[in-house]
This record gives sequence, C-alpha cells and structure tokens, in this order.
Amino acid sequence: MKALTAELIHVGDGFASGRAILIEGDRISDVVESASLGDDVALDDWGRTAIVPGTVNAHGHAFQNLFKGFADDRPFSSWRDDVLYPFSERLDADAIYTGALFAFAEALLAGVTTTVDFFYLHDAADGNAEVVLKAAADLGIRLVFARAFYDPEAPTAAPSRYREPALEAADRCRALARRHHDDPLVSVQPAPHSLHAATPETIAIALDLAHELDVPCHLHLAEAAYEREQVEARYGDTPVRLLAREGLLDPRLITVHTVWVDDAEIDLLAEAGAGVVHCPGANAFLGDGIARVPEMLKRGVRVALGPDGGCANNRQSVFDEMRMASLVAKASLVDGGALDAATAFRLGTSAGADLLGLDCGAIEAGRYADVVGLDLDDLSLQPLSMLDRNIVHSMQQTAIKSVMVGGQTVVERGRLANMPATEIAQRIAEVTAGWSRP
Repeated sequence: MKALTAELIHVGDGFASGRAILIEGDRISDVVESASLGDDVALDDWGRTAIVPGTVNAHGHAFQNLFKGFADDRPFSSWRDDVLYPFSERLDADAIYTGALFAFAEALLAGVTTTVDFFYLHDAADGNAEVVLKAAADLGIRLVFARAFYDPEAPTAAPSRYREPALEAADRCRALARRHHDDPLVSVQPAPHSLHAATPETIAIALDLAHELDVPCHLHLAEAAYEREQVEARYGDTPVRLLAREGLLDPRLITVHTVWVDDAEIDLLAEAGAGVVHCPGANAFLGDGIARVPEMLKRGVRVALGPDGGCANNRQSVFDEMRMASLVAKASLVDGGALDAATAFRLGTSAGADLLGLDCGAIEAGRYADVVGLDLDDLSLQPLSMLDRNIVHSMQQTAIKSVMVGGQTVVERGRLANMPATEIAQRIAEVTAGWSRP
C-alpha cells in the first residue's frame, strides 16, 4: 500500500488539508487523516499542490489531431469534405498510432486521465484499433475505445475504410472487447456512428451488443441543423423522436452533441435514462450551435463533457470544456448563473465516469487512483480562497503539475513520464510532411 499526500485534496464537494489517499494496486482504498499513517506505508508527497480527480473526456476522435490547422475556419461541409474525408485516407497504421499518441499526450498534459476514442478507420478489421490501444498503453491513459459501426450503404461520401456490415462490425467489436477484457485501462464499447451513417437496425444491433458486454453505446445525434433536416426527410421524424419510435432510447445510449433538440425531445431523453455528451468547444468551433444543457440537467438528463476530435476543437482539455460549458450556457440563456463552477466540474469528472460506466472521476474508496496535482503557486489559481471556482473559470494548463492513472504517475512536473514529447513531435512532423491546407 502507498499513500499520496498533498497540501489539499478534493474530498466530496470541497478541499481538505491534512489528508492522505491510500492506494492499493490501481484503486483508492481510503482517504484518511495523514497523521494516522503508519511507518509501513510508502509515502508519495506531492507537496504544495491540490489533488483533484482526473478529468474524463467522454468523446473524441484521436486520429483527427493530425489535422489541426488544416480544417480550421471552414463551414462544416468543407471541414468534412475537403479535410476529414480525404486526409483520413492518407493514414496508415503508423500514422494512426502517431495521431493517437498526439491526442493522448495532449490529454494527459491537460489533466485528462480517461478518454474516449470514437474510432472508425477500420479497414474491415481491427488492426488499426490495436495500434490505438497500444498508443494509450504506451502513455498510460485510461481508454474507452468506442468502436464505430458505419453502414456500407450510408448516403454519405465517407471513405470505404469507415464502412462495414453491421453484423461484421458487431463481431469485431465483440472480439476486441474479449481480447482486452482483463486490461483495467481499456473498455471497448460499441458506437454506431450517427443516424446519417447507421440505420436504426444497425443501432439496434449495437445496442444489443452493449447489453451483452454490459457497457454503454455511443451515437452522434442531432449535432447540426442539416442532420436534423436529413433525418426528418428520410424517416419522417426528428432524431430523438425516431429513436423513441424505434425503441432505441435506452439507459445505455450515450448521445453525442445533441444540440438540435426541442423540449419534448429532452423529456424523451430524460424519461429513457439516455445520456448526453456535451461538446461546447467543438460545437462552437464548427458553428453547430449550443446544446441546451441547463434545461437537460433540470429535466434529469445525465450529461458529461468532451472536447471531440482534434480538428473539431484543436484542444484536448476537459478543464477547458468545463469553462466553455459554463460560458455558453450563460450566453445562450442571458443568465450569469445558468451553469455554475461546481456543476461544470462535476460534468467533467464524476458525471463523465458514471456515464461511461467506469470507477473513476472522484477521490473516494473503490475508485481508480486517477488524480491530477495542481500547483498552488500558479497565478491562474489565485486567490486560493476561491480555488474551486478558479479551477473552472481561470485555471491555465501551467497549473497542471502531476497526473496519475491507476496509481501510476504519467505526468511529472508538467512532462510526460513514459515518452518524451519531442519524440511525439518528430513523429507528427514525419507523418504530416508535405501536407498543405486545401
């Protein structure tokens, strides 16, 4: 057993001094008074820091990190057709590994200890999935691998490498989950891409698999106005109403973005127990709109946060998303109290963990030892009497000093512990050599 101590530790809804986190294996066994520690406990003292739960990125696309800058400042159709689709065709397994290293390294340095990779560059197999899992293992991040289902006949211009028959996708997802069942850092979860890329029948197959594997099921939903219009034209119903009509609103369903929904649809999500991943940075970056998160929370919808793909936001920080979620809620409702710091912090930590079905996101017995140490002398956290609010509203990444995942320190003094950032930067340069902005 070891004990992790610091000047302040986030316990419950606030900070306490004179505490120690007891860690057995990869989990927290207790939080105790530091004065009660015996001589038989190995002590790891993080000094003048505040230890908070590691943040949880509930939605992302790691390979897209390689496209940052190339896709900026475009309407969505150009972002997709001129960058995402053609550039993703350029990526072999080594490039996919590099993109995953890039995204996961940025995430760890930003205090993310768990990340979702919603992945669809399958090439009718799972070899590419394995290189993403290797990148996560090499850096030490906790990974939810959301394996996408993308129909062969979907009416989009997406590359063929995205597409698979639904039953084949389910078989491969099931096999991948079984291969990594005993890895505590990996959870494989099915992810039908969207209602424009997966039929209700495909979504039903993915949901059945989620029940079989006892995991959530991820789905992009009502992300943009054009998608809502397409779904209405094709199926005669809005996205959420279609899912309800087809019996696909389910407590295991995690809907991503969920911007273009009305009051009745929010009620349907709440009644079904479905979750929502709010991606305020990406929604703003792509001009998709603002999700109605305060209203969702009031109606009991479970909500978490995600930065989304690298080139749909250009950042991997959930702390940034906390701030962004608060700001866009206040702006959209013209109410400075619409979404407070405590709520935003919860959405980026324990709410994300609970939505993903993982034992992380809080510093308490039984949860994984996934924590972040914040430098209490960093100016962005001052004054410390307002620490809880300053973490959400003013903190800069310079404050993130240490990161631990499963009891293992993966960021020390603001640097990656398991791979030099310079090595990752060199890989990125090699992969993107010769690329130019369309």
